Amino acid sequence: MGLGYNPGTACVVSDFRLSVKNKNQQFYKLVLHELGHTAGLPHCKIKTCLMRDAEGGNPLDQEKCFCKDCKSFLKSKGWHLI
Repeated sequence: MGLGYNPGTACVVSDFRLSVKNKNQQFYKLVLHELGHTAGLPHCKIKTCLMRDAEGGNPLDQEKCFCKDCKSFLKSKGWHLI
């Protein structure tokens, strides 16, 4: 679904494997995930975190937000998260 250099300055996303019924929400989460990689975040083991590894599937509907640790990391990089 995507590829982000970790850390880096570029990422690529594709909507090919996204659900038709909620493609916009899934695409938004996918973009945040790949931008997280460009900021230096690795995949996260927490199943509801946006940095979860898709492992060849599409778990985007199960992902809710960045977990506490990922959010803290991104805030330290200057991200403004609620």
